[in-house]
Amino acid sequence: MTTQRRNPQPQQPTGSQKSLSLFPRGEYHRGSSTDSRAPCPILNSLANHGYVARSGRNITKPELQAALAEIGLAYTARLALCNIAFKVHADEGDSNAPPGSSRLGFREPGQVNEEGEDVLDLEQVGRAKAMEHDVSLTRQDRELGDHMRLDKGMYERLLTVAAKNEKKKSFHLWSLARYRRTLYTEHVQSNKKLTFGIPQHTAACLEVSAMQAVFGKGVFSGVPAEYYEAVLGEERLPYREGWTPRRFMLLAEILAFAVFVAVLAWPFGPF
Repeated sequence: MTTQRRNPQPQQPTGSQKSLSLFPRGEYHRGSSTDSRAPCPILNSLANHGYVARSGRNITKPELQAALAEIGLAYTARLALCNIAFKVHADEGDSNAPPGSSRLGFREPGQVNEEGEDVLDLEQVGRAKAMEHDVSLTRQDRELGDHMRLDKGMYERLLTVAAKNEKKKSFHLWSLARYRRTLYTEHVQSNKKLTFGIPQHTAACLEVSAMQAVFGKGVFSGVPAEYYEAVLGEERLPYREGWTPRRFMLLAEILAFAVFVAVLAWPFGPF
């Protein structure tokens, strides 16, 4: 793949691109089919709100770190995530991998902007053999269909997992963990080329954990279903539903949630 760089003399923006650039930071406007988007709805939400480039392209590490701070993600979590994401990608066991590269990285060698800063495009989050994984809650497996975009049927099925109390529906860690285990059993049968081991299981459980940490109202209250609908269904931060970012969060909290989910959802043997 050729090195991606910002054009030193960019073409004039189209009318839609020009109008998007005028929207204030934080205001929601969903990207178009020409914009770069990830298989991660939270990252796409950050672009749709203008916390990173609305085009989803040429995003710098400081830009992504600042965007993750906007949603209250723990400092150490966003630091670790960005440090890994901005590494040059190299497949595991590649003898020609450049120094400092990683299987979990997203960038191409020499992928920088005109200022020489490391950049990435959101679509690179979906590259094979990195963090993207099969057995997603809302995306198809790579071998079976579109692993980048929301699958409406999978999304609507996920919404049935929310538990209803006296006031409203919410997603809880334990119900999502059980659902993840069910999905794994189904995907083993339907996808003969399934790639899902302990690293992929860990990533999937961290995603559930991050949703709880960022959008949850407490362990026992869970995440309101309307928040899930906003983020996963519309790729929008749920401000209008009443969500406000947390002012303080510890990485240990995210990890504790992830361990809890990983144990309940463990599909590889008896626990």
